Amino acid sequence: MSFYEQLFPPEISANMVGGPRFTAMQAGTIGGQRFTNLMDPYPLHEYSFEQPPRTGEEFEALRAFFWVVRGIDGFRFKDWSDYRLTLQNSNLTLISGTTWQINRLYQSPGRTAVRPIYKPAPGVKVFRTRSGTTTDITGSTTITTTDGRVVIAGHAGGDTYALMGQFHVPVAFTSPQAAFAVLGGSAMLTSWSDISIRETRQEA
Repeated sequence: MSFYEQLFPPEISANMVGGPRFTAMQAGTIGGQRFTNLMDPYPLHEYSFEQPPRTGEEFEALRAFFWVVRGIDGFRFKDWSDYRLTLQNSNLTLISGTTWQINRLYQSPGRTAVRPIYKPAPGVKVFRTRSGTTTDITGSTTITTTDGRVVIAGHAGGDTYALMGQFHVPVAFTSPQAAFAVLGGSAMLTSWSDISIRETRQEA
């Protein structure tokens, strides 16, 4: 599977239903004991939505998108419930040398979950906090939007980083088959009532 570095039409995905799903097993005993096993620390996001009746011209963008990804290639998707990076909900973690990974943080009292972001949108800005002062250092960094990595020069001990901008989810259609419905009429309206996609990490 290859990856198509383009965004699924966001005006269609605005009607999405879905979110993260952890891979886990659980079992219980008669006495009420509960046993769990989390098999992956990161969930995969799943979404379903529909393309409502549109004219042939409006429908062409969706049909063309399905054709060019051949029903199986990965692509970018805007999760309208979670697509913003802010100074409060993001950070960078060191991979090696001068290369850092973009993360989205989820914070609740006593716990913080870290989600690597592999598909930041163009225009993301990087901020450094040093000795209590926060500065935009985007101009002196190299941000790779295909894997979410940032190269930073001049890091000093105690420096922390955060970001501002948007990110996308790498996904693919769960089925290589589309199901278009032609409703007819003078406008020849066409719809696709059951679109299902799932996050993929093949291109992370």
